[in-house]
Amino acid sequence: MRTTLLVLAVLLVACSRSAPRARTARASDVQTVDSVQTPPAALEPPPVLTDEGPAPKPQGNVLSADAPPPPSPQDEALRASLPFAPAIALDPVDGSKISIRAGTAMGEYKGHIFYFSSEANKRTFLASPDQYMKGVFAHL
Repeated sequence: MRTTLLVLAVLLVACSRSAPRARTARASDVQTVDSVQTPPAALEPPPVLTDEGPAPKPQGNVLSADAPPPPSPQDEALRASLPFAPAIALDPVDGSKISIRAGTAMGEYKGHIFYFSSEANKRTFLASPDQYMKGVFAHL
């Protein structure tokens, strides 16, 4: 009973205190779109295209420094004898694309001719060709 009276007393004291009053807004304190002066937003000018076009391409047969040499007559004769065009092959060892030329390393396996980007790849392939007969070359 004593605890109940103590709890009631605490509740009465807590409820008897007045809650803080909310501040009433005056008409002069309220800001609206019509009453506030907003400065205009600073806009950046839009990008302007120049009247200049790209540099003209050089005239004539100009090769870059890393361009492959032009095909020799032997390369052209070899490419003409191939049953397919363009004269591009896929190295089965490293998967690189090869432009077939007269000096391109090549080897034969199961009646098919394979082209290689280097003599080292050719030796690697011919040492164990079955391990490279996967993926693109699986149907051969």
